[in-house]
Order: sequence, then structure tokens, then C-alpha cells
Amino acid sequence: MRRALSGTARRPHNWAHRNARLRFVMLVNCAAYINGIRQPAFDIDAISDFLAAPQPPGAMVWVALFEPPPTLLNKMQEEFNLHELAIEDTNRGSQRPKIEEYGSTLFIVLHTVERHGDDYVDGELHIYCGEHFVLTVRHRAETGFRNVRSELESEPEFLALGPGAVLHGLIDTVVDRLFPEADSLEDRLDAIEETIFDARTDRRAAAQMLYALKRDTMCVRRAVTPLVEVCGRLLTHKHPIFREPLRPYFRDVLDHVTRIQESLDNLRDMENGATQTNLSLIALGENEVTKKLAGWGAILMVPSIIGTVYGMNFKNMPELEWTYGYPVAVGLMVAASAGLWAYFRRIRWV
Repeated sequence: MRRALSGTARRPHNWAHRNARLRFVMLVNCAAYINGIRQPAFDIDAISDFLAAPQPPGAMVWVALFEPPPTLLNKMQEEFNLHELAIEDTNRGSQRPKIEEYGSTLFIVLHTVERHGDDYVDGELHIYCGEHFVLTVRHRAETGFRNVRSELESEPEFLALGPGAVLHGLIDTVVDRLFPEADSLEDRLDAIEETIFDARTDRRAAAQMLYALKRDTMCVRRAVTPLVEVCGRLLTHKHPIFREPLRPYFRDVLDHVTRIQESLDNLRDMENGATQTNLSLIALGENEVTKKLAGWGAILMVPSIIGTVYGMNFKNMPELEWTYGYPVAVGLMVAASAGLWAYFRRIRWV
């Protein structure tokens, strides 16, 4: 018989009079498995009866929901005898990645990352695992896990290991879907770095691209960093669903998610370096402009000074009546300006 959770009372079935559409509006899949073999059509009303009857090791019910209404979650709470606090978290749908234990039921929250256009969408996958059942609830995650079910059903020997095998398949898929996102972020950084040292690059646009990249990297990191802790705890957990043959598989998942985290850590450092480089190039560009303005200011100052002196028209200025005064003054302006231009050109100020 199934062990009841403390503080959670079984409520009588009261769904017979409800609309069938309401019961299945967000029900993605519901199936029972014995010895890794999917059983004939299985109704959600039969879940509690299946769990109450003696079952061989590895036998289980696997239900998948997508953004279910509270009424459907309440039905799942009745059938699986779930703790009300876990159901409350799932109803809210905005939880941090975590693993909690309510009696004999594990409650795991994972974050998923999907790219929609130019934006990342942070979704959630809530997983309830008992000795003979798995319940998954997706929030804001359009990509489902039908492929996980299909792959596991094609390997009945592995699926016969029970809910632990399903949990591994789900977490492994979540982690594998993060690899392309991490690679995409690295490719975007490479593309930005190739343009940073191009003199024609719009520095403002480069700064905007770097900011967008850092924002997306942070979104992926929010999903990956807590996942390392969750996988580490699952690897050493003593729950009955973690049968010994499954340990190497969970260790492999932990290795994968650790690699992604290390990649994102390196990416964050490189993004910071690229940002600092772009800011340094902006400062250098402003310094170049300042030097050019200073150089041309000095060049134009020479004829201005000479012209100002000779423009005073004092009565006793000897050069005023000198035959060669004008050409000498103009020549002096040109020569001095040319000399300064050549000097500033040599030191790359103009």
C-alpha cells in the first residue's frame, strides 16, 4: 500500500460530474508502465487505484501536464496524494530550481531556456517522483518531452528501473538543450570580438550588443548554476527511486552540467574583457580626436598671432612701410604652419 504523507488527507473523488474537457485540457500524456512496457489506455481516475494495488518493482504511472489549471492540479494531488505546499508552488509557477522531499515524494524544480526570436524565455519544469509514479508540469516551456517518453519506451529494460529512469531522462534532456544555447552565446561573442578592433565599428552599437549578450548569458546561468547543486544532491540521494544501476547516469548528467557552467564562467570573463576593451577603444578614439583638435588649433594659432600683431596698425611699426613686409609676414605664417603640420604629422596628431 502507498504510504500517506503527513498532513495530507485523501479526499474523495468528486470529478464524475465535471466536464471531461476540463479534466484533459492541459493533460499531455498519461500512461502506466509495468516492466518497462506501456499498458493499455490509462485514465487519470485510475491512478490512485493503480498505486494502491501491489506493483512489481519499477512499475509506475507517468503523467505530463502543461500549464494546468488549479482544478487539474487538485485532481493530481488527490490521485498521487501530493503535499499541499508542493502543489501551491506549482500553482504559482515561479519557483527557483530546487529539490525538496515531502515524505516519500521528491519535488524537483528545473528551469528551461528557450529562444523565441531575439529573446530568451525562462521556463520551468516541476517534477514529482514517488516510488511508483512521475508527474511533470511545464510552465512557459513550449518544447515538451515527448522525445524522452519515446526513447525510454524504446528501451523497456532501462525504463523498467522505474521513476528514477524517467527522472534521469528528463534532467538529461534539460541539460542537453542547454549546450546549443551556450554554444550560440560563444558564437555571438566571437562575432562581436571580430568587429571590435575594426575602426569603422559603431562603438555604441558594439556596447549594446555586448550588453544584450551579457543579459542572455545571465538568463542561461540562472538555469544552469542551481542545476549543478540539484544534480549533485540527486547523485547522493537515498530515495528508493535511485536504484544502483542509475547512479552512473546521474553522474554523467552532473558532468555535463558542470561543463556548461564552466563554459558560461569562461564566457562571462571574456564578455567582461570585451566590454573593457570596447570602453578602452572608445577612450582611445576620444583621445585621438582631442589630439587632432589640439594639433590643428596650434597650427591655426600661428597665423592668427602674426596676423593679430600686424593688424594693430601702430604708427611706429617699422614693417608697415617696408616693401617686403607683407610677403614676409605671409611667408612666415605659411612656413610656421607647415613646420607645425609636419611635426604633428610625424607624431600622428593630425
